[in-house]
Amino acid sequence: MKTIVVSGINLFRGGTLKIMQDCIAALSAFADRNFKIIALVHDEKLFPVYDNVQYIACPESRKSWIYRLYYEYFGFMKLSKQQKPYAWFSLHDTTPNVIAEKRMVYCHNTFPFYRAGWKNWFIQPRIVMFSLFSRYIHQINIRKNTFVIVQQEWLREAFEKMFSIHNIIVSLPVQTNELTVNDYAPLPVSKEKILFFYPATPMIHKNYEVICKAAGLLEKAGISNFEVLLTFHGNESRYTKKIVNSCRYLKSIRFVGFLNREELNETYQNCDCLLFPSKVESWGLPVSEAKALNKPVLISDLPYAKETVGKYNQVKFFDPDNARQLFGIMSRFIAGDLVYDETEEVEYKEPFTKNWDELISFLFS
Repeated sequence: MKTIVVSGINLFRGGTLKIMQDCIAALSAFADRNFKIIALVHDEKLFPVYDNVQYIACPESRKSWIYRLYYEYFGFMKLSKQQKPYAWFSLHDTTPNVIAEKRMVYCHNTFPFYRAGWKNWFIQPRIVMFSLFSRYIHQINIRKNTFVIVQQEWLREAFEKMFSIHNIIVSLPVQTNELTVNDYAPLPVSKEKILFFYPATPMIHKNYEVICKAAGLLEKAGISNFEVLLTFHGNESRYTKKIVNSCRYLKSIRFVGFLNREELNETYQNCDCLLFPSKVESWGLPVSEAKALNKPVLISDLPYAKETVGKYNQVKFFDPDNARQLFGIMSRFIAGDLVYDETEEVEYKEPFTKNWDELISFLFS
């Protein structure tokens, strides 16, 4: 029986955790009794039990980058010598030092293509450092992979240009008709206010500033029948504290903190519109989730957004650095006379897979 190792020791919540969960589910279904699956995870309690999946927890991986680098370039080599895997599938961007017949890396980190301004050194210096050095982290061992997997066509082109590689697969992380947000009954919705929702981790590239400025312009214009929900409290980091302080005089911004999956789905059901001003994404799962519920989407006019949205009749693109433009779009949405943009289906080059089942079958058949 051949062994497949899938490593994702740094994935513990949000969209990246879902990637790991979906990958393991697809591997388990594909492997059946022909393969043994070993999943290297941060915490095995975050994953379902499968008969053919063995979990190995590495809780120290998130303590510091020293632990993470140790596993990637030393610890995993020892494990690969012990287990002698047929394939090693890394799910967090880096290509570890291992011995395996097949090696794959799944790259969902877009920081190599994000340029953080110098002012952000004082707000989230760790993120700025990561954006500067992630290109070099990606580059280590990347040419040793049988395949490199990314989520969008623009990322394939960017990786080909940056790393001079041509063994890249575009694989969509989710299909709209596979989403299950409709499983939760909606809560009663007050019609007194239009509810905008932006579910995202509080990091500088998520671009909360443009929302706060646009909300301030709306209030200044005397528009009060709206509310914006943001998924942090303000005590998470220096950056979130800055955002909360900048909004302290605004009545329309509500900080609801991190939402679990059930709370998130209920809020999707109850909101009127998704805001998504992020400046860089490998996909943008909230956009797909909003589409599954036929919710309007106001999103950055950037390549990742065009691919994530695809063909959709309720989307409006805006300049993520232009709060006044977003103010105008939000005011028209509140008034009920917003004209949406026309979009087209994305055409993908081969190799291409549209879900996890297709990807796993392509990699291991």
